[in-house]
Amino acid sequence: MFGNKLALPGALLLALFLSGLPHSALARDLSTLQTALRIAQDEVKAAEAECDTDAQRVTATEKEMERLRKQLEAERKKAAQSEKRYLEGKRRYDKAQAAFDQAWKR
Repeated sequence: MFGNKLALPGALLLALFLSGLPHSALARDLSTLQTALRIAQDEVKAAEAECDTDAQRVTATEKEMERLRKQLEAERKKAAQSEKRYLEGKRRYDKAQAAFDQAWKR
């Protein structure tokens, strides 16, 4: 993802250090810079892996949320149909009960 973006800044930093240092300090600083560059590259790789993992989690969560949204929509529709069926059944029951009560009174 990030490629070798640290190579150019690392090379520029190295050139700046090399231009003004005596030879004895040069080897020591070169080793230090090389170590710093490796550490920075490792940090970039770790950050890239974490970024990729987090992006995958976000995608998975979005898919799960969409699935749950559709499930909720279906359950609401079913609940509305059940309520309608209940109200129609109750209306028929009340009508039949009223007819029965009327017949009983005769």
